[in-house]
Amino acid sequence: MLEYYYKERRSLVDFRRGPIGPYFDEFAAHLKENGYARIYVKTILGRCCLLNTYLIDQGITTCQRVTPSLIESFLNVYLPKLPNFSRQLARLGARCSVKHLSAYMVGIGAFPPAPSNPPMTRYSWMLEPYLKYLREDCERSVKTIRNLRGQLSLFLEDLGDKAEPREMKSLRADEIEAYIKRHLSESQSSLQRLASALRGFLQFCARKHYTALDLSGVIPSVPSYRMTSVPRGVEDSDLQRMLDVIPKDTPIGCRDYAIVLLLMAYGIRGKLVAELLLEDLCWHRSTIRIRAKKGGKEVLLPLLEAVGEAIVAYLRHRPDRPYREVFLSTRGPFKPLSGLALSHIVRQYLDQAHIKVARGGTSTLRHSWAIRALAQDVPMKAIADVLGHRCLDTTFIYAKADLKALRQVAMPWPGGTS
Repeated sequence: MLEYYYKERRSLVDFRRGPIGPYFDEFAAHLKENGYARIYVKTILGRCCLLNTYLIDQGITTCQRVTPSLIESFLNVYLPKLPNFSRQLARLGARCSVKHLSAYMVGIGAFPPAPSNPPMTRYSWMLEPYLKYLREDCERSVKTIRNLRGQLSLFLEDLGDKAEPREMKSLRADEIEAYIKRHLSESQSSLQRLASALRGFLQFCARKHYTALDLSGVIPSVPSYRMTSVPRGVEDSDLQRMLDVIPKDTPIGCRDYAIVLLLMAYGIRGKLVAELLLEDLCWHRSTIRIRAKKGGKEVLLPLLEAVGEAIVAYLRHRPDRPYREVFLSTRGPFKPLSGLALSHIVRQYLDQAHIKVARGGTSTLRHSWAIRALAQDVPMKAIADVLGHRCLDTTFIYAKADLKALRQVAMPWPGGTS
């Protein structure tokens, strides 16, 4: 099967040596059978071939000796000189490729089953108790703990030998400040998340006497002012131009058109569209159910004719998979789309339609809907219900974009002509 993807004899020889070599043909066939795109299969195989080379260099001769810690050390060697943020993105891609291989190899019994506990690192002695505290005492969600693990692991990796038990006692404020300064170019929201993660972790370290002092006070507050930003909406003519560039004669185009039209018509969050289930569409009553999110409440809305027709057109092309989510990827392994994938889809068509908007994504269409509804004198409470806002104060931010009402209270400019 490797010959289907690679023609050079040298490449085939590289694949078929080492501990994983005898399994690459079957692994490639597995990926192809599951519908993975050819270019993506080559990306996965290429990264896994590098892992195989790394194992050879480490003297690993059998797959039963491949452990999560070995894979983790491979990722550290594979991505040595990139900046932190770029390294994190590249690491995610490499980890995803290796994850495909690991799942397959464990499934056929070639790799030992993965342990339930995360791989041990030089800083596990303090990171794991902190995450356990968040999970059991603070009842943080699995997603929150996963995100914090990633952020704090980057920080602790950056400390190097300082993350050892004896060295943490001598951790200095200037070392933390230097780490934060290297992230100052990131967005305000990223800085806020980083500051919050480090502050909570350092407070815990001080309570457990991992550090000699409580260094959480070193972390500066990232200012966040309420109601300072104007919602990033676009004009109706731009929305129509965006719809016009979507090709409706292809399976991908039918899916994307239904997604974008759904976002435009109801102003719901991209994650809710990604989580929309087949049973949320009631065809004989022409209704669509929008599930509760972020403390909001479930809403039952009329299914607009144009939206219903777009979804029906997509369902004719929808891959035959057992998932209940409406929108699936059009390439293997045909899994439900994520909210992040939907934002990428929207951003792609905004660019194709030459619509310039800062940080365009699903929120752009959400903001556009709210601004349009306000301009049509829809009550603020009704807008809040559809948007899923628990508090009306959150919805009032859109009042700043109500230009019609603002013109009525505008004062004449001093010294200007009437």
